[in-house]
Amino acid sequence: MRKKIALLILLLAVLAFAVIPVNQQKTIRVKASFFNVYQQLAAAGNWAKWRTDLRRARLSDSSKILSTRNTNGFKISHGDLKLNVQVHGYTFVVDEENKKNEYNYSYTVLPGKYPNATSITVMQKTGILNYLLHLHAKKPFNETHINDLKSFMENPDLYYGYKIIKKRVTDTNIVVLRRAVLSKNKFIEAAKMLADLKHFLSLHHLTQTQPLMAQFFNKANDSSQVNIGLPVDRKIKTRYPISFMAMPPTGYLYTAKFSGKFIDRLKAYAAVKRYFNDREMPIPILPFETYLDNKLPATDSDKINIQINFTTF
Repeated sequence: MRKKIALLILLLAVLAFAVIPVNQQKTIRVKASFFNVYQQLAAAGNWAKWRTDLRRARLSDSSKILSTRNTNGFKISHGDLKLNVQVHGYTFVVDEENKKNEYNYSYTVLPGKYPNATSITVMQKTGILNYLLHLHAKKPFNETHINDLKSFMENPDLYYGYKIIKKRVTDTNIVVLRRAVLSKNKFIEAAKMLADLKHFLSLHHLTQTQPLMAQFFNKANDSSQVNIGLPVDRKIKTRYPISFMAMPPTGYLYTAKFSGKFIDRLKAYAAVKRYFNDREMPIPILPFETYLDNKLPATDSDKINIQINFTTF
């Protein structure tokens, strides 16, 4: 009888030990601006961008991810996953429930020492037994998805939506034709300008070395600025309206590839511009496009395959 009582007491002690609450905490550094990190946490719609489980669901069928706002924060649900996020200043308290477990954790976001750095302190409430098991497994804080957030913010492909690459200038000698035209005629005029440049190359025995380059910019009064350029194999003297431009061979470009409708390319422009702004990098000249198929569009809805090029100091 005494042995049974002793075993019962021991069992109760073990159970009590297992559920004793403890807080585990760590601080990580994220190479991204405080504003950008805070926005990812403060907007319910952004959680489906950086959390890997929600991102998979978003890519397959985003309509199945539901979010609702309340006085102090918002709720997100997808299938068996339910998140209740309460916002208290710079702290985001998360109550998570899924098919197997319930979790409680929080993120406290503060500016780092440098402009493009953020400090996030994550705190997780757990039982002491789980705490010890996680230490043994060397995987504490996995349930908080803090590493998802860090990876997302520090990976331009994920955060900006485009692979942004720094590369050296390859097209150093370029013949260029510039013209202001009516916006409704920009594609017709661009085709004529390209034909004029090709005729110029033929007359002067020049060889085109890379795909054609172009700039299309809206101006006032329903007009557009169209600039067409062809990289060539050598320097040459030109006369108006054709001009010669030499790019420094030691210079760099930040590039992003885009395939889709011509009119939708502005999304890629906005992404690279945001990349520059986040890093406080100057944009000394207007960006330009390299048409990788060496073919200009004829309408706004034509599919194009281009590389967008931004320069900086």
